[in-house]
Amino acid sequence: MQLTYTQIRTLAELQGLRLPDEDLESIEIRLATWLSAMAEIEAELGPLINAAEPIPPVYPREEF
Repeated sequence: MQLTYTQIRTLAELQGLRLPDEDLESIEIRLATWLSAMAEIEAELGPLINAAEPIPPVYPREEF
């Protein structure tokens, strides 16, 4: 998945981050790689993950 510099900047700003212009190319490459890897994982394991029961919340141990 490819994102434009404008989209990357908008996503960062939504998180309260300001990105220097000189960092955008590096961020775009890393983000595109990460999103592509996640898409591959979803394509391969998506049905298995969807069929698994979610992990229940963890509660503090009860004192006896």
